[in-house]
Amino acid sequence: MKTKKFLSFIAFAFMAVALSSCTDDEYYYSPLIGDWVLVADDYGPVNEDQSIFSFYGDGTGIYTEYDWGNEYNYSISWEPDGEYLYISFTDGQQWTYLWAIAGETLYLTDIDTGSRLTFVMY
Repeated sequence: MKTKKFLSFIAFAFMAVALSSCTDDEYYYSPLIGDWVLVADDYGPVNEDQSIFSFYGDGTGIYTEYDWGNEYNYSISWEPDGEYLYISFTDGQQWTYLWAIAGETLYLTDIDTGSRLTFVMY
C-alpha cells in the first residue's frame, strides 16, 4: 500500500513540475505567428500603402508602415491574452486589439476607436 501511495505522489509531483514549466511557449504555438498584410479597414479595401505585422515565435516582431511610398519599420513585442492582443513599441506606445482568426484572415478591432482592420497571411 505504501508503494502505491509513493508512486501516486511521484506521479503528482512530476505532473506539477511538467505543467508549471510552460512559460513563454505560448508564442511558439500561436496562430498569430507569421506575416499579416492589411487588406481592408473601415473605409473598404486597402490596395496601396498596406501595413504589415510580422509576429515572431518569441513574442517580438516588426510593424511595417508605408506612407506616400516611404517604408517605416518598427520593432514590436506582442502578447495575446485571451481575446485581447497587446502590441508594444519600443517608444512606449501600446496598441490593444480584440483579435480573431478565421482561416487565413486576421481581424483586429481597436478597443479605443472600435475600428476594424482585416489582414491576410502574407
